[in-house]
Amino acid sequence: MLNINEDDLKIAIVAKVADEILSEQDDLSAIIGKEIKRRIDAIFVDRAESQIQAAIDLAINGSFEREYCRVTAFGEKTGAPTTIRKELEKTVDEYWSASVDPRTGKLSTSTYNNQVTRAEYLMTQICAEDFTETMKQSALNVTGALKDGLRNQLAKHMDGLLNDLFRVKSLQDQGKVEKPY
Repeated sequence: MLNINEDDLKIAIVAKVADEILSEQDDLSAIIGKEIKRRIDAIFVDRAESQIQAAIDLAINGSFEREYCRVTAFGEKTGAPTTIRKELEKTVDEYWSASVDPRTGKLSTSTYNNQVTRAEYLMTQICAEDFTETMKQSALNVTGALKDGLRNQLAKHMDGLLNDLFRVKSLQDQGKVEKPY
């Protein structure tokens, strides 16, 4: 039996591993360098992207809130100072509240006929399309039920006429063959 000292064996293994690592120091240094560079690049990308996005958001929000004055072709200021946000709100509000012809939806300046806003016209069209589709589906359902009812009633009437005309029990009457209707 061999007498092996476990502590000596562990020390020898650690020494062997240390020698292997030190002999491959150039390879190990390259691997460690690549991993450090990869991690630094990842951290830089994460932080840089968030800072860039924050700067872009700040610039955009600032430009929407920055006041300006309209100018003429000669560079003279006209009107009160305003912002892009206020102008957008005004444009959107004017678009949806514009008076349109209730039949065509086209812009109308006439005060003779009943006018509606573009928003009212659009909502009416959406509701009308939905109502039309619902009515079509309901009509199809009723028509299908009517067809099935007529088919069943005609089948019963036809069976009665055939039974009165012929006193013989057919295969269909006996239930041996399925009826075609």
